[in-house]
Amino acid sequence: MALTGINHIVLKVKDLEASDYFYREILGMRQVGKRDKMWFYSAGNHHHDLALVEVGNPTTVPQMPQTGLFHLCFNVSDESALAELHDRTKTFGVTILGAVDHTIMRSFYVLDPDRHVIELGVDIPQAEWAHLSDPFGRDVAYSLDN
Repeated sequence: MALTGINHIVLKVKDLEASDYFYREILGMRQVGKRDKMWFYSAGNHHHDLALVEVGNPTTVPQMPQTGLFHLCFNVSDESALAELHDRTKTFGVTILGAVDHTIMRSFYVLDPDRHVIELGVDIPQAEWAHLSDPFGRDVAYSLDN
């Protein structure tokens, strides 16, 4: 197979400034470039992981029965950093949708300023779940609260 992974994601947003604040100041991504109404961000190991393109108003948020992006997930280095990021998002008043132990990873979900669902998670070593016949079939609640 020629594919090796996801290179980057581009999200349509209403307001670049509000989204910039969320992705840069709250989540800690680094802004690496700008072009007209499109700004680029890196999580650190790639030229850019995310781009935001401003579409302005009026816009509508796709509803659950519609096709489109369900959520996107950013990797976090370890569970300690995940807990710190959880606390940080709470401090900034970000809407937290919940935390889940997915067996293959542990994560929590938040809403960005445009109500895109963003998952922030840490992978669990494969040795801990490789023995399971269907490691994707089990999700349990996960607490990141102190």
